[in-house]
Amino acid sequence: MVVNVYATSAALEQCSRNELLAFVNNFLRANFTRIEEMSSGAAYCQLTELLFPGKISLKKVKWNSRNEVDWISNWRILQTVWKELGGVPVERLLRCKFQDNFEFLQWFKKFFDANYDGRQYDALQARNGEPLPASWTASSRSVPSKAPVVARNNSFATSTRREQYSSGRNTVTGIPNTITLQREYELMIQELKENIRLLRSQRHFYHDKVRKIKLLCQSAQDSSVIPREEILAILYDTQ
Repeated sequence: MVVNVYATSAALEQCSRNELLAFVNNFLRANFTRIEEMSSGAAYCQLTELLFPGKISLKKVKWNSRNEVDWISNWRILQTVWKELGGVPVERLLRCKFQDNFEFLQWFKKFFDANYDGRQYDALQARNGEPLPASWTASSRSVPSKAPVVARNNSFATSTRREQYSSGRNTVTGIPNTITLQREYELMIQELKENIRLLRSQRHFYHDKVRKIKLLCQSAQDSSVIPREEILAILYDTQ
């Protein structure tokens, strides 16, 4: 039985960009470095197959395509499986914007945690060794011959990153690592800016609710009846 979850800006327990990427990379043995790379839908296909074995044929998934037509194909596969979960904002996700994909991945992680049964899963073998995402090539990251059993921790992502930054110091090969580190800091700054924007949005969200309730109470101050239903409607409104 599917356990559905509801995540709004008012109720969502926030995860950072790094935590979300570590979640995806740990379960799928992938190398996502940007939230926007999730817009291809391929990772969601495999994570859904992990939760509900047999619901998705991974042979139909376009793993490393940069073609938007293939991305749409992946999302159509997901929409078929996710009918009971409501609409998926495919058009917004395909634009590869950070915030749209960030908020959707926030929801999906919450959904994943509610439905994951803890079973062992070899993600790399399940997709026949296909690397994820499309930008990850064999020359940039080696693939172990035997996949480790997936665990509920970030040890794989952490050890991989530590190996990346510790190798090649004081040598010519260490220069790309410096560039990578700079890119990581840039992404962290971007994440902080997006978090500030999200917090401001939440502030306006709550302030608008308080304002509406205040106006409602002022209009009913001469009445002995408390407008309970109207107040509840404002509180539960997610728009």
